[in-house]
Amino acid sequence: MSSDPLLSVRGLVSGYGSTRVLQGVDLDVPKGSVVTLIGRNGVGKTTTLRSILGSVTPSAGTISFGETDITALSPEKTAREGIALVPEERRVFPGLTVTENVEIGRIGGRKDIDKPTVDEIIDEFENLSRHRTSKGAALSGGEQQMLAIARALVSAPDLLMLDEPTEGLAPSIVKQVQRKIKELNDEGVTILLVEQNVQVALDAADYVYILDKGQVVHEGPADEVAASDEILDRYLGVSVAD
Repeated sequence: MSSDPLLSVRGLVSGYGSTRVLQGVDLDVPKGSVVTLIGRNGVGKTTTLRSILGSVTPSAGTISFGETDITALSPEKTAREGIALVPEERRVFPGLTVTENVEIGRIGGRKDIDKPTVDEIIDEFENLSRHRTSKGAALSGGEQQMLAIARALVSAPDLLMLDEPTEGLAPSIVKQVQRKIKELNDEGVTILLVEQNVQVALDAADYVYILDKGQVVHEGPADEVAASDEILDRYLGVSVAD
């Protein structure tokens, strides 16, 4: 896909204990792009993100970020290289305020650049700036998702990984998340997106990897994948509306 990707994964084999989930995944994420991983439940999408971050240790393969081999790095060291993950569960601290949740995100992340301030990041999210002193538990699902994204952005990542950011959200809130992804990408943030909503994934992405049984079974530009009923039906069992 790209001769000089920001993130390059080659032959990634990974899993949990004796259970092998990924069977040799190859993927590239060019700088400035939105790349999405799609596939049915349980095919290894989240495991791919966790392996890149370092919370799951690969048993084979390599993961390169820029010129750095990050295959064996811990999540803390990976974050310092400039990668942030917004997990599927969001993991908002319910007893902390919006401001306090975002402040936690400044603890990790890159050390070689000036990070944005907590207030600067919160100001980018209209639905958070009105609730700076509200506890995480008092926020709606959409507001919690935006808070999780804000907490990741305050670490100034070069690569933002999003795991199922629209899961469980009302359609109007899904559109807000979609707009935020586009806005962040327009600002220069490179994004690796895992998304179960195929329409959302294809609308957001420049390039698509389809996973099945721990392997990439198809890849291509998002518009080409979206236009192929055969691909969508064969690998995902869905069709995408015009």
